[in-house]
Amino acid sequence: MAEKKEWKGITINEAMFQGKLMEDPVIIPGANGNKCAFMKLRTFVNELAGNGQWTEAPAFIPLVVMDPRKVEVVEKYVKAQRELFVRSYFKTWPGGDGSTQHGFVVTQMKLGSKGFKPNNDQAPPMPE
Repeated sequence: MAEKKEWKGITINEAMFQGKLMEDPVIIPGANGNKCAFMKLRTFVNELAGNGQWTEAPAFIPLVVMDPRKVEVVEKYVKAQRELFVRSYFKTWPGGDGSTQHGFVVTQMKLGSKGFKPNNDQAPPMPE
């Protein structure tokens, strides 16, 4: 008689995030010769404070871009304070020092608006 397998349930390893980058991406060469991009995305989560009120707390998400085409886009267009929407999955890998590294590997990425940087503190002249 066949051994009965226990059903563990469905697992879905997908996450979607929207937020702003905290710093410029770090581009490094990967193991197979392709480049990888590492980014830190800031988003907000709602959590219950000690006084019973819901508050927004910042969450910092480690993102990894491994697809060579997406890495090119990151190199050209993605800088600090850029808004991003990403679909990703969670992955762990062994680090060089024996520790376990983790991050969310980007599968889809949409660029939002660029960070606002005024040219100067003056308003433009009024038309006459």
